[in-house]
Amino acid sequence: MLIPLNVLLYQLSANSIYESQNIDLTGNFDNVQLFDQEQLNAEFGDELYLVSDQVLLNALSRTPEDQFPSRCVFLCICQDEKLHTSDFHPNLSMVLLYTDESFPLVFNRILKIFHDFDIWDKNFHLMLIQQKSLQDLLNLSKDFLVHPMVVLDRNYSILGYLRDPNVSDPIMESILSAGYVTPQIMERLRQDGLISTSEQAENPLISWYSLTTHDCYYSMMYRFKTNGHTVGYALIFHCAVHPRTNYLYLMNIVAENLQLFFQQKRFSNRSSSDIYESVFNDILEHPDAPQQQYADQLSYIPDLPMNGRFMLAVIHYPDEQELPFSFVSWNLRTSIPQLKPFVYQNTLYILKNNSENESFATFLTPEEQTIFQKNFRNRYFECGISNTFFSLMDLPTAAAQAREALAIGTSKTEGGAPTFHYFSDVYMLYILQELKKAGVDKMAASPCYEVLRQYDETHNGDLCYIFMQFLKNGRNVNQTSTAIFQHRNTVLNKVKKAVSIMQNECEDYQSRIAFMLSYLNDPNR
Repeated sequence: MLIPLNVLLYQLSANSIYESQNIDLTGNFDNVQLFDQEQLNAEFGDELYLVSDQVLLNALSRTPEDQFPSRCVFLCICQDEKLHTSDFHPNLSMVLLYTDESFPLVFNRILKIFHDFDIWDKNFHLMLIQQKSLQDLLNLSKDFLVHPMVVLDRNYSILGYLRDPNVSDPIMESILSAGYVTPQIMERLRQDGLISTSEQAENPLISWYSLTTHDCYYSMMYRFKTNGHTVGYALIFHCAVHPRTNYLYLMNIVAENLQLFFQQKRFSNRSSSDIYESVFNDILEHPDAPQQQYADQLSYIPDLPMNGRFMLAVIHYPDEQELPFSFVSWNLRTSIPQLKPFVYQNTLYILKNNSENESFATFLTPEEQTIFQKNFRNRYFECGISNTFFSLMDLPTAAAQAREALAIGTSKTEGGAPTFHYFSDVYMLYILQELKKAGVDKMAASPCYEVLRQYDETHNGDLCYIFMQFLKNGRNVNQTSTAIFQHRNTVLNKVKKAVSIMQNECEDYQSRIAFMLSYLNDPNR
């Protein structure tokens, strides 16, 4: 693994004292070589060579300037504080490191640093392949992380953190206590300059903040992006000195690897979406989480309250590769602002906020439906729509209703024009389906229906059908007549005949439900 020279110096000692000349300390090296003055005539590459001050001075004194290697970089170990880089050739690329430790000890420590970074990098990538959590990755990196640190997703929920047993930062502890960044904590983070959601802010953003009159510290914020969109943040607290140069580059190495975590499919799938999408996904995945947490996250999203009047739809259509969900989602939210499409478990859902509409039970007006269909480029699609619900915490129930509406609705229709299936229209079929699953559908059988069915079977009649339509139309003869295209008197006479056979008018709700369930459960109807 390539390590910047200034990170190597920092790992040797956080307070390393050194002088340098003709060298960029951010230059990367993957190993260190021992300098052998007997091989001066050999070819030296762009490598880092470890040498003692006296060995280097002796080599310089015995070698003409034009023959001394100029491409390599020397890390010179020095115990004489009176020696300076000015005592060496001015064209030499070198770092003069002052230390009381012996040369062999420094050499072994440097080898261990390279080894530890290499093992860490390999294990980090292996854990990424294994889809480990970010907390696992931070635990793996704890030997390199000096200060308290918390990593957030773009909804400011905690993905992972590391504490310092010797340091307790009250701002970080407040985040850990809440489990996410509440609006109150966010206000303080912004006031103190610890976080910035602006895409123009420096990355990393280094700021200072005060805990008390005498306790002032520096902080660092890293912003992680995928596909040009911010998907996460890392906050480092309680830096006693400005995290410049050496420590900064160490944190940059860790941040570069953490960036790989956010580039995984589980984040890149969300990176081109609106911020509300990940909140919806979290509600569906963790419906038992505290409502206040989601309410606080929604407070960062304009025009999307926790409570209101909502409907949810699920969409199925062919050729998803040719018409990607991301393309459809962008077009829908642009053309109909009240719609908030999102993808969950590789399925396209659409939330409709009807809080400001007079009709809270209408998913799409006729005008919106025309626009809606155009976004699918005149492709055939099926749409299942939930009942109206009044809190986004009920999103899991609404999603289940939409899926059931789609499944039951598509089983009753043939492909053709785009179709909208409302859960309210298949509610009785859903109840019957669940009764069958529980094996108790016969418990709800209606004797009235069975009597009428036997009469129809004997006389080749349609009284069951007529009476079912009569119940579906609110026991209104005129509406029933219009719905089934039969004369009013014909419908009225058949209803009276059915009542006389059943000896029951099904006026109470229990008799109606039992009759309707039995009718829907009849395989021969």
